[in-house]
Amino acid sequence: MRKTLDRQNAQARMKLSFKKGQIEQVLVNYTRNSNVGPYHDLVKVLEEYPINDDNYQVLLEDCLACVVLLGRELKHFVDVLCNVEWAGRGEKFVEMYSRFVLNLVTAHTYHCPRVMTNLVKLFKVDGNNWDDQPPEELMAKWSNIHTIIAQIVAVMPMTTDLLMQTVIDQFPYYKAGCFSNRAYVHNLIWMSKYLPLLKEQLVMAVINRMVTMDVNIEDQAKNMTQIDTMFEMDAEEQDTVSETLDYCMIEVLKWLEDEREPALVIMCNVFERVILPTHGISQQCADRIFSNLWMIAAGLHGSGPGALATRRTATSHLAGLLARCVRISNSRLIHYLKSMAEWCHSYITATQESTAVSDNTKVHGVFHSICHAIFYLVAFKNHQLFVSKESLNFVESLNLPRLVTCSLNPLRTCPPQVTRAFSSVTRAHQVVYCQAIIEKNTRHSLQYNTEECYNEWFPYDPYTLPKSGQIIWPLCIEYKDWAKDGDDETQYSSIKKKLVAEDDDYLVVSPNQKLASSLSNNILPGFKTSETILM
Repeated sequence: MRKTLDRQNAQARMKLSFKKGQIEQVLVNYTRNSNVGPYHDLVKVLEEYPINDDNYQVLLEDCLACVVLLGRELKHFVDVLCNVEWAGRGEKFVEMYSRFVLNLVTAHTYHCPRVMTNLVKLFKVDGNNWDDQPPEELMAKWSNIHTIIAQIVAVMPMTTDLLMQTVIDQFPYYKAGCFSNRAYVHNLIWMSKYLPLLKEQLVMAVINRMVTMDVNIEDQAKNMTQIDTMFEMDAEEQDTVSETLDYCMIEVLKWLEDEREPALVIMCNVFERVILPTHGISQQCADRIFSNLWMIAAGLHGSGPGALATRRTATSHLAGLLARCVRISNSRLIHYLKSMAEWCHSYITATQESTAVSDNTKVHGVFHSICHAIFYLVAFKNHQLFVSKESLNFVESLNLPRLVTCSLNPLRTCPPQVTRAFSSVTRAHQVVYCQAIIEKNTRHSLQYNTEECYNEWFPYDPYTLPKSGQIIWPLCIEYKDWAKDGDDETQYSSIKKKLVAEDDDYLVVSPNQKLASSLSNNILPGFKTSETILM
């Protein structure tokens, strides 16, 4: 069937022949004499028949000669003309098309949205995923498209807003598949290199879409009450979105590697505007991130204390980064633990002196979150914080018993896994005893049947995407249980060895090889290790 259609198309291409001036005459007769018959025939031919190089040259030459006629009433013709395959033709024809497009949008600016949409849509393609670089033929086509976009923006700088809106509107659906989304992300990053004024907006659009993918993966995982009750189609859909997110991460990480410092500055801004409000590195960049997170969490931002949810999210990001990031020095950890403890003690003092003390945990939500961050870091970083007499003295200087025993009772709202780990570590080193308060809080929970979900509190649990994880895992620290002896390895070597041993089979995640979920596999969030990433 395919061969028959190809043969018919070849025959139609051979029979179809435009004469110089013929198309121009049709357009003139339509606009000036309302002769619609030949015009409709021309549009139908362009829509249904393949155009060879000779006919394409006549078509563009005639259209260039009568650009002035291509007003609003010919918008259908302009649409059809923009959809005629051009990006894969020879250099001469691409150059002719480029001249036509520039003449068209400068003569008739109302065609600019139509032209821009057709150009950006060409980045949404189907195909087979690539390893290091897309195929040369595809790169050549994309290069031709980018050249025209750059020329339009150079001639008409005000079109940047239109381009940005078009980019957002045309972003492939997150379930459209890995290749389509990855190709689109690849081209947005490419676009950012020749349109520096749009770089941050383009990266923000990419990160926004990746956040959408991540949130949907997480939502699907939460909806799985039992593996046996999940439809196979849902499992395959989740794997598809996970693979898409994985390869989009690869494109972003390559961009970070290529641009280094400028990219990191942009990512700091994007983190604050996109990642931080969502629930579900150079030294300078790291300092900025930590400083801003702490100012937001502590309510020290110039714009005021800020929303409770944002401050709690900032606290969880601060604690997660301090716990998981390989390049975090002990001095930075000590600095922020000290700052958090001082803030909490000041808060307790202010609350004790207040005449209107409330027992509502939401009222004191930020205090509870910062206490939880301290408890989490003491538990997670136990091997650094209890390694010597000097470090033990520092932990004792935090006056943890006052935090634990204060009337605001932060242990009551603390994630249970953090409570258990913190209690175990501090009891072993005789810093603070929590068991009596834990038992009291347990009785209270049973009495009032209170139950909370804390999964969102741990944004930096081990990274689960297998392809981009090869870049991310060496930057993360694994949790080490203080009670277990073993080597001092803190990176993700175990899973890397496992994946290498499987001869790169990890690149294709099958429905039977699911990413681990704390909900379905009873793995404690916040203390996951590389062994729990793949089942």
